[in-house]
Amino acid sequence: MDETRRVIEALMQVGPRFTDISQVSGIPVSTVRYILLKKLPKFGFHVQISVDYAALGLQRYLVEFRSKYPVYHISKILDLLGECTYLDYYVYSMNERRFLSIFALPPAYEGDFLEFLNLMQVSGLIENIKVCKLVYLRALPLMTDFFDFSRGVWEQDWFTKLGMREIPESPEHVHSNPKVDKIDLIILSELQKRVTRIKYGELAQKFRLTRQTISKHYKHARNFIKLFAVYWFPPMNPELIAIPLLIRVPAESRYRKILINIPFTFSEFRSESGEYFAMLLVPSMGFYKTLEVLTSNIESLRMNFLDMRYTGKFTIQYNLFQKGLWINPFETAIEKLIQVVKGNMKTGEKG
Repeated sequence: MDETRRVIEALMQVGPRFTDISQVSGIPVSTVRYILLKKLPKFGFHVQISVDYAALGLQRYLVEFRSKYPVYHISKILDLLGECTYLDYYVYSMNERRFLSIFALPPAYEGDFLEFLNLMQVSGLIENIKVCKLVYLRALPLMTDFFDFSRGVWEQDWFTKLGMREIPESPEHVHSNPKVDKIDLIILSELQKRVTRIKYGELAQKFRLTRQTISKHYKHARNFIKLFAVYWFPPMNPELIAIPLLIRVPAESRYRKILINIPFTFSEFRSESGEYFAMLLVPSMGFYKTLEVLTSNIESLRMNFLDMRYTGKFTIQYNLFQKGLWINPFETAIEKLIQVVKGNMKTGEKG
């Protein structure tokens, strides 16, 4: 295993601190720093944390819907919801012409959440809503053996090793009394924005806390990180180089085994309704072979081509955690939504 692979494997195991990676990998700190800050970004790799939302007391839901409004308009509304509610992620499926979104919220607010979605439907903003709980959602470790770090390209013979990786499923169990406070959530939110360059001093100054407080809570916040995930996303002209896909199949182990062994699969989740989902970012040169593997091995297959222009991933909204509890934001969100709808009606009248 070359130095870059060893650094990535150590990073996913112990986190982004250069000294920790150096100790585990045996690579000098200076080389670790160069690989993480220079080499990997050049090839389109970046590090993100995979948060254990269940340990934070949050249940994740998959919400799918269509809209008669332009895609960019709904995207702006979802961006608003990502700032004031429990929306975690959304993306638009170009071929199915529907949005897929993931919310992470306290189970106690499920009724108000469903009522909020119903109001959005009654208002005419969205239609054909489908909601289901997720059994789990997680990032997958990068399959470093399938990327040539000397040339900066994916290996093209990955299909010859199909089925080599075994990763057991891990259903999530939402904690009713999460051992977390607002400072922990602030640190997790900042880590979601950037991992490799975060500094205690900067966080202390930004949030008016002591460096010792940040250090203490950082160690505790680490308990809520499932994985320091390494993702590939081309730094230039990604729409010409990569194809984002969401694959959905019946939740059967034989299908899952195929999907998690495709090196371009970076995330997976399963719903309570019996569907399994895999998210892939396939390099253009590897798309035909990926399609061949999928269609040859999976009988019941739905493939969503995702729009890179209309997608959003949000950090933990720590402002929704007050006095040691998650609050219910849906009443105020409804008020903001009504304002948006009224604004749209006025715009339509002027048009």
